[in-house]
Amino acid sequence: MANATDLTVAVNATVAAAAGHTAPHLFGIPPVLLILLVAVALSFTSMLVTKYFTDQAMMRQVRDDVKKYQEQIKASKDNPQKALELQNKIMALNSKLLPQSFRPMIITIIPFLIIFNLLYKVFNNSIVIPLSFWPGHLGFVGTYIIFSLVFTTIFKKLLKVV
Repeated sequence: MANATDLTVAVNATVAAAAGHTAPHLFGIPPVLLILLVAVALSFTSMLVTKYFTDQAMMRQVRDDVKKYQEQIKASKDNPQKALELQNKIMALNSKLLPQSFRPMIITIIPFLIIFNLLYKVFNNSIVIPLSFWPGHLGFVGTYIIFSLVFTTIFKKLLKVV
């Protein structure tokens, strides 16, 4: 008679077999750790490029002005004309941010695409994190996205990037 632990292992193995195969260890590094390291490196690189290739002072000023106009819009619920004028000012300010946000992307897109292409070749259809509570698993993309969101937020705060 099998106990609950044996049953859980069997279910996880079945899910892994049905969904793909477990991710390979590269250089003796478990796939979760490797993807974690890649996410940390790319998040840090992205934040450094953003910090030094955008006008942070101008972006802070625009962000503060947008907040100020949004508060004024909330205060002017009874005056739709004024709210529309303020909304137009916000759109004009946001249009200043667009070229700033493209600079880091232009710089980082080719190296990042190369790295993701390599990850795809290594981890394609591989299970990086098997999940018993999820209908399937996390592959390298899902795992990277989770780690990247966490570390991008951390580095953005540490480096004071807008």
